[in-house]
Amino acid sequence: MFLIKKIIEAFVLPPGCLVVGLIVLAFYLRKRTRPAAIACVALAAITWIGSTKIFSDALIMPLEYKYAMPAKPEGDVIVMLCGGARSVPDVLSAAENLSYSTLERAIATAQIYKKTKLPIIITGGAPFSEKPEAEAAAAYLVETGVPRAAIIAEITARDTRENAAKVRKVCDSKGFGKIILLTSAIHMPRAVFLFEKAGFAAVQPFPVARHTAPGTRHYFRDYLPGQQADTGDALNEIFGLAVYRVYYPLFVHRE
Repeated sequence: MFLIKKIIEAFVLPPGCLVVGLIVLAFYLRKRTRPAAIACVALAAITWIGSTKIFSDALIMPLEYKYAMPAKPEGDVIVMLCGGARSVPDVLSAAENLSYSTLERAIATAQIYKKTKLPIIITGGAPFSEKPEAEAAAAYLVETGVPRAAIIAEITARDTRENAAKVRKVCDSKGFGKIILLTSAIHMPRAVFLFEKAGFAAVQPFPVARHTAPGTRHYFRDYLPGQQADTGDALNEIFGLAVYRVYYPLFVHRE
């Protein structure tokens, strides 16, 4: 009964319901216009495969394991990249104003600070929220025991390229040479590329929050269309890195 419920659920909720809809449409069109029916079947197959966890894991794993987590963090400053925030009134903890990815990064940043006592630069503006992401993350770090004086909040950057450019200015003014770059593992290849392009000669990647693991056993549900897949996140990173590799000089020239 449990297995049947999971199968039904996978094809009733999006994106599984879209797969069903396309197959039904293909059946309806099979005698009227065969090419359209074939196109519907192809779209159904792409939607199914693309929304499975096994497919998304295959895309994500090369990104998440491009850089290993260092055994010992070494640098002049910890640079934490934000990944989203929200403005919720009357919260018990500042963590409630952080997106899941930002919270994962902030937890890791607090742990590294406890080990190293290095200053922290948090970078993230407010492109999609009322309160800058860096301020929200800084409030959480203070909650965990990090002194506010140890935190520099860069609150204007809207994307990773701007994170790198604006953090470079802060580091130049403070005399920070080597940075410990902390972000989600899936985001790290793009982040390292952009920080090196911004002029950082010494970057120690510190990837956190991996969602895949080599040799992980896959279950039946991982082959079903479902919301547990992170295909969109993987494609966003792959596409973003490809665009910056090709057009980075154009972005810089426009500023």
